[in-house]
Amino acid sequence: MIRLLLPAFTLLAAFWAARIVNPSELDDRFERIEAWLRRPGPIVIGVVSILIVWWVWGDLRPLPVVHDESSYALQAEIFARFRWTAPSPPIPEFFEQPHVLVVPAVASKYPPGHALLLALGALLRFPPLLPLLMTGVTAALLLMVTTRVTNPWTALLAWIVWLITPLVLRFQPGFFSETTSTALVLAAWWCLLEWRETRKKSWVALMALAVGWGAITRPVTMLAFAIPIAVVVVDDVVRYRLWLDAPIALAVCLVVLAIVPLWSSRTTGDRNVTPLQLYATDYLPFDKPGFTPDSTPPRRALSPVVRSLYDDFLARHQDQRLENLPRTFGSRIWNLARDLWRGTQLVLLPFFLVGLWAMGRELRFGLISAALVFLVYLPYAHDAPWTLYYLEIAPVIAVITACGIWRALIAMVRGVVIQLHIDRRPKLGSALVALVLGVFALPTLGYWRQQHQLTSGVTDAFASAMKELPSRKSIVFVRYALRPHHLSLVSNFANLNTAPVWVVHDLGDRDKELLKLAEDRTAFVFDEDAMSFKAYSPPPRARTMGPPRVVPAPLAKPDSQ
Repeated sequence: MIRLLLPAFTLLAAFWAARIVNPSELDDRFERIEAWLRRPGPIVIGVVSILIVWWVWGDLRPLPVVHDESSYALQAEIFARFRWTAPSPPIPEFFEQPHVLVVPAVASKYPPGHALLLALGALLRFPPLLPLLMTGVTAALLLMVTTRVTNPWTALLAWIVWLITPLVLRFQPGFFSETTSTALVLAAWWCLLEWRETRKKSWVALMALAVGWGAITRPVTMLAFAIPIAVVVVDDVVRYRLWLDAPIALAVCLVVLAIVPLWSSRTTGDRNVTPLQLYATDYLPFDKPGFTPDSTPPRRALSPVVRSLYDDFLARHQDQRLENLPRTFGSRIWNLARDLWRGTQLVLLPFFLVGLWAMGRELRFGLISAALVFLVYLPYAHDAPWTLYYLEIAPVIAVITACGIWRALIAMVRGVVIQLHIDRRPKLGSALVALVLGVFALPTLGYWRQQHQLTSGVTDAFASAMKELPSRKSIVFVRYALRPHHLSLVSNFANLNTAPVWVVHDLGDRDKELLKLAEDRTAFVFDEDAMSFKAYSPPPRARTMGPPRVVPAPLAKPDSQ
């Protein structure tokens, strides 16, 4: 309670200071700050955002932790070798990995847009490069777009509110594709604003490029954001007779979308069957939108880790029924609100409500887009606390909150909240509120840094231990414990032959088949129960792949802050 009251009282003091201080002598300084926010400000704020998110990530060279992240990182390594896939490994059953195809080739199941950009970091041997760059791009575009539709002071507040939002601090430091799609959404909005002001066809083409790349990154999410954009574009085309602009946008979008059948044909052998569809057929036949679970059995045998995912996803899909839709809706709203306004961030909720009442048509456009994102994921069964699917709406919430703060400042200084009139006292108040938010964000940043370090602890320890193995070329059999869940340690490589360590499943009597194919490698066993490495010895009995219980993915349910 004290953590909540202290920032609330401090915010109130900042508001009061804006009312009583006479800032007439600060006019020139305010003008310089505004000019700075419009010109070099986005670049500086982008760099600052990169440094903050990098620090919160908790490591100079962070590694993938969640199954999805590992899948994207693998595909980025493959793309960095200028290939669509890697060859299927010998005896693929040993190399089964969540969200990764091992037959007919090794590839991620996910659409290629995010991994194609991640390949830049793989080429430069710094995998987190792209997520960090996307953080900077998102911050810069957020400042630019908000300045365009409101004013620089609201934009400054929106940036700070976005950066300290728990949802952002939880997922922005990661290899998730949502980091890319968030930047693409803001880029599309900026291009839309430029096109509506200048009517230059280059801007509508760039807007279509951003939307198209978003569609090959996160198709469902970008569909939700594309609908309002398409409505605005079509309306303007018809109203102002811009008959060439729509075909240009459509052509650019189709060129980008043409990557999908090419990606499919090179990966699955059939341009009409995407890797996502093939993976679902092989492992998770029911993993599709809808309210009636598919009872088709998986085509391939499931490893313990994939079996955990299978059981978890199946339980969610079985619960995903129309009669349960109100409960699903309420649970997801509650968890999303919790990740937007938990802890000291709760003091900003009233300002968000004020912003809802006072927002203009541009913000209504953003809010409609955010609502559509939430609605399009309702038919998809996912764990309610796993709010990653909604990372793209965090900038919208931040801008509405910042507008609420600005309106509250005007109300306190002038006594009215009728028009968005800019004078000196609201500017001073915005600067004071920004300072208060930054100071009270420090403990929150430290908390999330600790959470990321705790989550990556096992992965980092396992990677460090493998470097200490007394052999230049090794093969590690992961021997699973007889307990409810299992660590996901098995991995694939863009070039399996040059990988110093193979980490594979222990398949009991079948281990000797792989050992014959890897005679140049020293064999070890990782005992999951003892969490230790030892020299390989055949298991005392044939090990089966029974169905373990499900454990939520890392970062799914961190302690509250």
